[in-house]
Amino acid sequence: MAYIISIICIGTSYAIATLGLNLQWGYTGLFNIGVAGFFAVGAYTSAILTGPVWGGMIGGFGLPYLVGLVGAVLFAALLAYLIAWILRLEFGFLAIASIMLSALIILILKNEMWLTNGVWGIGGIPRPFGEMLSPSTSDWVYMIISLAILVGAYFLLEKGVRSPWGRTQRIIKEDPILAEMAGKDVYKWRRMSWIIGSMYMGLAGAVYGHYIQYINPKSFDDVMITFLCLCMVVIGGSGNNKGSILGAYALWVTWTVSE
Repeated sequence: MAYIISIICIGTSYAIATLGLNLQWGYTGLFNIGVAGFFAVGAYTSAILTGPVWGGMIGGFGLPYLVGLVGAVLFAALLAYLIAWILRLEFGFLAIASIMLSALIILILKNEMWLTNGVWGIGGIPRPFGEMLSPSTSDWVYMIISLAILVGAYFLLEKGVRSPWGRTQRIIKEDPILAEMAGKDVYKWRRMSWIIGSMYMGLAGAVYGHYIQYINPKSFDDVMITFLCLCMVVIGGSGNNKGSILGAYALWVTWTVSE
């Protein structure tokens, strides 16, 4: 049973990240292949905020799980905002820039011992109610919590893309020149999609980190995470949030069982 719970929990974290990528790529046409970077940022941010003292790095704040999630989302948003200038690049150059930035993030995680404990990683990442529950019960509870987070994330995003905001994003994807003629600041609208999608990826990383309870730079393989999320969007149908979730679970189950 623990194996099934593991598939569900990790699949759920991928589903959340895929929702973010689907917003960027499926709705706005931003080809982001640096998903792993934001995923890692979310995981490390939440681990530093909520975890115990680990090695010689900063952290050990022992803050509540919810604070860790919020911190992961906000830091991912800040990072996305700071590098949003790459959205001015053309499709192919944007893809190259995004994966280069993701690789840079992973490189920082490997080398900055004071911040991330380097290649040794961070352990003892707590789960909600972890000290009050047995390991098997903790798995069940965390599965329910992660699924609840996914459901909330889905409905928030679905409400957004069905609003005039979402329709504008679709227009920008299909015909940015027409959107500009209609008075829309295309860069500004793309930046909003970029930041919100990256927030979802940061949230996904935090959910993942608290489940496995130990992370290091190797936990965030640039090619694997980004490749899987792209495939999940394709399988579920670009621009389809329900499809992104189903595609995430379908591919993750297939990937895990076939190993």
